[in-house]
Amino acid sequence: MRAWHILKHLTAPGWLLRRHFAKADLDALTAAIAAAERGHRGEICVVIEATLPFAALRRGLDSRARAGEMFALYGVDRTRAASGVLLYVQLLDRRLEILADRGIAGRVAQAEWDAISAACSRDFAAGRPCTGLIDAVGRIGALLAEHFPAAGDNPDELANRPRLR
Repeated sequence: MRAWHILKHLTAPGWLLRRHFAKADLDALTAAIAAAERGHRGEICVVIEATLPFAALRRGLDSRARAGEMFALYGVDRTRAASGVLLYVQLLDRRLEILADRGIAGRVAQAEWDAISAACSRDFAAGRPCTGLIDAVGRIGALLAEHFPAAGDNPDELANRPRLR
């Protein structure tokens, strides 16, 4: 990792996250996750990180590797049906990663995840980050409903509120 990249993350303003996501945006995103999860046995976790923390920078992690850490940290890999999906946003580098647990990853082609990511990235570029994430959650929910439809016991295994870091 280059020194300028590390410096950029270490000196980024603390208000970066608040600039993109107001409380109303987070409430709308939480509601979208809850609504999407009613139709399937999967779990959707959204993590929005303004900058990479110093420890991740020191270890040379990119956004994909950092998403992997968040996948484990928030228990997306510990759902009953192995059908958790992480939607990770790293704002400063403008990166979006979608990680799917083994139960769903084997059933959905990478091109599907890439299409969701590309559409969300376009909304971010157009200044509509919340709209992009809500649409991405809906599309992920549709994929999960197709492969893991809701049946009988359908507990909400992960919190629906986006994790802000």
